[in-house]
Amino acid sequence: MHRMKILGIIAIGVAFLVIGILIGHFGITPDQPAWLQRMSKDGDPKYSQQLFQKIQAEEIRKNLQFFSSKPHIAGSTQEEEVLVNYIHKTWQTSLHGAKIYNYTVLLSYPNASDSNYVSILSVDGIESDLSEKVEKILSPDQNDSTVVNPFNAYSPSGVIVGDPVYVNYATVEDFHYLTRNLSMNLNGTVAIARYGKIFRGDKVKLGEMFGCAGMILYSDPADYVSGDLDRVFPVDWGLPGTGAQRGTLLQTIGDPLTPFYPSTSSAFFLNEQDIELPKIPVTPIGYNDAAKYLSKMSGMEAPGQWKGKLNITYRVGPGFASPFEKSKIKLYVKTYNIQKTIKNVFGFIEGQYEPDRYVVLGNHRDAWVFGAIDPSSGTATMMELSRAMSQLLKEGWRPRRSILFCSWGAEEYGLIGSTEGVEEMGKVLGSRTVAYLNVDLSLEGNSTLRALATPILHKLLFAAAKKVENPNPDEVRAGRRSVYDTWVKNLPSRHDPNIPRVGNLGSGSDYAPFLQVLGVSAADVRYTYDQKYSLASYPMYHSVYETMHLVSHLMDQGFKYHQAVARLWGEMALRLADDVLLNFDCVQYAETLRRIVKDLQSTYGPKLQEHNMSLDPIKEAVEGFHQAAKALQERAEKVNRENPLEVRKINDQLMQIERSFIDPLGVGGNLLYRHVIYAPNQHNHYVASSFPGLAAAMFDIENDPNQERRWQQVKKEISIVAYTVTSASSTMQDINSIGGVSMKY
Repeated sequence: MHRMKILGIIAIGVAFLVIGILIGHFGITPDQPAWLQRMSKDGDPKYSQQLFQKIQAEEIRKNLQFFSSKPHIAGSTQEEEVLVNYIHKTWQTSLHGAKIYNYTVLLSYPNASDSNYVSILSVDGIESDLSEKVEKILSPDQNDSTVVNPFNAYSPSGVIVGDPVYVNYATVEDFHYLTRNLSMNLNGTVAIARYGKIFRGDKVKLGEMFGCAGMILYSDPADYVSGDLDRVFPVDWGLPGTGAQRGTLLQTIGDPLTPFYPSTSSAFFLNEQDIELPKIPVTPIGYNDAAKYLSKMSGMEAPGQWKGKLNITYRVGPGFASPFEKSKIKLYVKTYNIQKTIKNVFGFIEGQYEPDRYVVLGNHRDAWVFGAIDPSSGTATMMELSRAMSQLLKEGWRPRRSILFCSWGAEEYGLIGSTEGVEEMGKVLGSRTVAYLNVDLSLEGNSTLRALATPILHKLLFAAAKKVENPNPDEVRAGRRSVYDTWVKNLPSRHDPNIPRVGNLGSGSDYAPFLQVLGVSAADVRYTYDQKYSLASYPMYHSVYETMHLVSHLMDQGFKYHQAVARLWGEMALRLADDVLLNFDCVQYAETLRRIVKDLQSTYGPKLQEHNMSLDPIKEAVEGFHQAAKALQERAEKVNRENPLEVRKINDQLMQIERSFIDPLGVGGNLLYRHVIYAPNQHNHYVASSFPGLAAAMFDIENDPNQERRWQQVKKEISIVAYTVTSASSTMQDINSIGGVSMKY
């Protein structure tokens, strides 16, 4: 009996326990795990405020003093050892890790003991009017024995004697004017071209095509002096007449000896004679020297738009006028190529929840001389941003996604470091990179922000710029308190004056391999000068005068503009790294495509109609893209943020949009540029063309002797664009459909 009583009590207890468990399971909603709650929320906005506070102008000034104290051309000890080791050690100790990547690449240098020059050669072999072989020292910080004299990288060595001809900016239109309008034969001539308008390598390529035997490049004061010619460096920021612009002539990106593959220890290297390099000798000179040759030219007076700011009568030639009519111009070039080791440095902050998604920030490190603007203003800013983020890490911040800092080598030679890095790690970077944010240089002036970006990043750019305090006190007093306010005032969009202008990405910096090879959305930001000056670039570009003195005394005395760029860069990175949903605006991309088609219709519509063609297939594809973008945006707005798989699905679709514009066969067959919507212009690598394959097919089409072949190419390019845009639409479709067709039964 006693035993039965005990068993009964136990049974009743078990019953109550079971009932309690059932009630607890079905009657009470359990709280979400703490980690899931944290994972479902955007990053704490306090970290944005703290990052802004930690980014210090004085620290940027110290960084710039260090990085621009000595010349650091790619391949030099200062560049590949001193600066690389400093950056690596800094990131190794302050971030979650750092690594150096080595590449053996083909570089180019002038002969230090046999300098390049230009002269006038008389019939009896006497040389006169020799150009300066070195730039004149105008401030104490330029006096350094490791300064590399002016040259153009990858120019062949040679001595050329010929009649001079003035070719203006050496654009294709300029050469057409000389050969078509003036019926000039350029074979064997030495072209004198002014910098500006297009990439210098394109000038030389065109010179080769039109028969020139050599080319002399100079910076005309019309393009590099904003005021009077007596108000130049060191008094003002204008280029003095002794300044010469160095720069590469390479038409490709990456190491030319290992195209499409990284130049690592196991690489197969081509022979130099088997690769495409410039064929005619080239050298840069200052405009004081250029005036000596241009002032003696014969021929008709140059048209008005060809005239620069030199106190001479610009004539096109060919040849010299009396008493030099029997003299020739002599071009003496001893530039040589050599394989050298260059290095990339990566610093890494590991993400907490999505460590396999990378927000990549990059700046190149190499400079032609001191490089206080290009690139060290950007390097100094990146180092301060990484320092500020390392301080946040110590205070408990950890980004949702990983952040990768990249210091690229040998950018100036042809985006070599970044291209080799993308070629070596393309499988990882291509699948994991959220976006690439580039700051080649932090400022080239102090008037307003200037930004280039793919359309999907415009909204993020605007939001970040609105949060950054205006560094210009005069603008603040005028009521423009943010960087955005001055930006929209000084550079309004051509399509909507209520928003700022954002340019398209060509191939001018390290964003190119990310966008053109991997299809990663990208942006490039800097402060720029007042556009009323109509300069080709900031005046001291790639000259010996690009020093700390120039920046700290004439361009950004308090380093507040550098600080503003660092804050903008950091805010964009934080939002991409910390927000649950990526701040990607796919509808803006669709609106941009609509506008491109409208512009193309206005430009090419009548010609296409004459050949029974139209842009209708592209128009239809763009409308489908617009519908898919709106549907994806609606799903993103309604997504359950507490479901990490649903969030990941939306974010992956947003990341995939840019990648879907990549044509593996390349734009116009050029495998270096594969983005069908934006790629470098065929005659100017600095500038992006919209629908570049179609634009190239239509260029100067009426003068092609093979009309049938060219119009067939146009038809093909229309088909490629329509197909690519339609494919991009399919990546935005709901996961239960393929190509717009439902997979549900």
